[in-house]
Amino acid sequence: MIPGAFVRVLFPISEKPRQPGLLHIGYVLGSTASEAVVAYTTSQMWRAATPLPAGARIFDADEAKLLNQSKPFILRLDILARMPITKAWFPDLARADKGIIAVAPPHLQQELADLALNLARRRRSLIQMRGL
Repeated sequence: MIPGAFVRVLFPISEKPRQPGLLHIGYVLGSTASEAVVAYTTSQMWRAATPLPAGARIFDADEAKLLNQSKPFILRLDILARMPITKAWFPDLARADKGIIAVAPPHLQQELADLALNLARRRRSLIQMRGL
């Protein structure tokens, strides 16, 4: 899996954090030959009166379109999963594109890496880790 990629993944739900879950688009923060750390995304928008959680980044319609996504979405760097790179977790691995929707440009990858690192340093207790 390519770090910086937005990819289709069976992201684990909180009720079953160690099993493949619901199909989502996730953001690959990092990977090895056998595992990937993926951040959760959701297209359910945050209510304006509610503060965003630490580690959340909103992508408006224009930004979403640049990343081959049809709707605005929120990237949640506070909800992560460590997953093996297998078809059980990444259902499109056999396809030519491996389920990759888009790869973030370098400036966005750096912004998200900085946000994730800042969250891990200052508010580590807020990070939910799922998967393996």
